[in-house]
Amino acid sequence: MPLRVIEIVTPREDKDEVVKSLEEHRPDEGYVFWASPLDDETALTFRVVLDVQESENVLDKLENLFSWSEKYRIIVFSAEATIPRLKVPVKEEIPVNPNGENAENDAAKRKNRISREELYSDVLDTSVMSKSYVMLVLFSSLVAVIGLMRDNVAVIIGAMVLAPLLGPNVGLSLATTLGDGKLALESSKTLIIGITLAFFISLCAGFSLGLPEISSELMLRSTTSFSDIILAIVSGAAGIISFTLGVPTSLVGVMVALSLLPPLSACGIFLGAGQTTLAAGAGLLFIANIICLNLAGVVTFLLQGIQPLTWWERERAKVTAIRMALLWGLMLAILVLLLYFRIIQ
Repeated sequence: MPLRVIEIVTPREDKDEVVKSLEEHRPDEGYVFWASPLDDETALTFRVVLDVQESENVLDKLENLFSWSEKYRIIVFSAEATIPRLKVPVKEEIPVNPNGENAENDAAKRKNRISREELYSDVLDTSVMSKSYVMLVLFSSLVAVIGLMRDNVAVIIGAMVLAPLLGPNVGLSLATTLGDGKLALESSKTLIIGITLAFFISLCAGFSLGLPEISSELMLRSTTSFSDIILAIVSGAAGIISFTLGVPTSLVGVMVALSLLPPLSACGIFLGAGQTTLAAGAGLLFIANIICLNLAGVVTFLLQGIQPLTWWERERAKVTAIRMALLWGLMLAILVLLLYFRIIQ
């Protein structure tokens, strides 16, 4: 089971309060901790070693304890192992009152994922606009165009694995779930710039090189079927779970299954070559993948229990998440109807 180390830097005068809080919660979370003095003789550092599934509970309690002040600092990092092994905490049954509610409304629940703060940090890294992101979009777009033009599956898979558009979409889904307007704006900006750049590159390629005589890979991305929608939803949910589990190796398969860049590149190539009907088909497939990914992302984040710390932020985020889920669901319903009527005609 993955381990985490939570390092807490506090003023020395707050040692007793921090120790008391850590001792109170240790039986429930099953962690070990110790304190060490820092060189400046005014601060202490506490290190807490615990199971990754308990990290969010502990972080939330610490954040509530410190309520937040610049004189404290919390750092989270991975640990390979600890000897002796951590004991699995025995969870006592929480008493239930006559109304059927738990006596402890805020009782900690074991979460089978990384903490909210770790997840936010991981997603933020892939959602912020940077020179590296622009170069990744540029290179992966060129790889996708070459693969589609040459009808080479291996090269196209290379573009899928690079997947520069996946991160901003996940960031947008997380921002929706947390009600984080700043992350939503940053993710949207990054996604729009990535889509625009990738489309422009493929459009120029289609205009200057024309359409290959035979390219089955291009033609495969000129139509959308119900199976494509199902695949996008399932792959999107799997990708979100991979993010919440902190397992980046699982994302490779998701990147290949959930194809974002190749349909967008195909749309640009078709349009540049003057094939507007085929371009519309490829564009529809790309839009379908975006819709399904974001819908699956919001729903999966909610099912994984991703939510803000305070109750007022949770209520606001819940309303935002429900509205966005309904919006993505409505867009998906319209897309399904378009596909249905196209098939029966």
